[in-house]
Amino acid sequence: MAELARANVDTGHKDLIRASVEQYAPRFLPGFEVLYIDDADGDRISDVERARMAAAGVNLALEDAMPDALLWNRATDHLWVIEAVTSDGEVDMHKVQAVKRMAARCGKAGVGFTTTYRTWKEAASRQGPHQNIAIDTYIWIQGDPAKQFKVEG
Repeated sequence: MAELARANVDTGHKDLIRASVEQYAPRFLPGFEVLYIDDADGDRISDVERARMAAAGVNLALEDAMPDALLWNRATDHLWVIEAVTSDGEVDMHKVQAVKRMAARCGKAGVGFTTTYRTWKEAASRQGPHQNIAIDTYIWIQGDPAKQFKVEG
C-alpha cells in the first residue's frame, strides 16, 4: 500500500489516512481492499486507482462525495468509506447519504463508514461542539487502535 500514498498534503492528515488503511482496515475490515486514497493535491485519483475502481464496478462522478479512503469487499460487493479527521470531514449524515447514492448507482450491495481520529483529545475537541457523527457508523482512534466504536442513536 506504500505506492498509494502521495505527497503534498498535510502530514498529520496523510499519516492518519495511512494508519486508517494500514492498521484499522486489516483489523476491523477483513476482506476489504483499498480502491483509492485521497491524500494528494491535484489529480485526486491515480490511473492505478481508477483501474481498481473500474474492476470493482465503481465510477465516481464529479458530484460524488470524495472520502479519504474507499475500500471494497470483493466477496460481499460492499464498499467502506474512511474519513480521517485532523481538522474537519467526519462521516456525517450528508456524507452517508451522498455515498449511499453513489453505491446504489454503482449497484453495490451496501456501504459502511468509519471516522478516524489521531487521539481521544482530538475526537473530543471536534465532537464536543459539532456532535455530527452519523448514527450506525464507526469511530476509530489511532492512539487506541485495538478498539472501534459504533455510533448508536
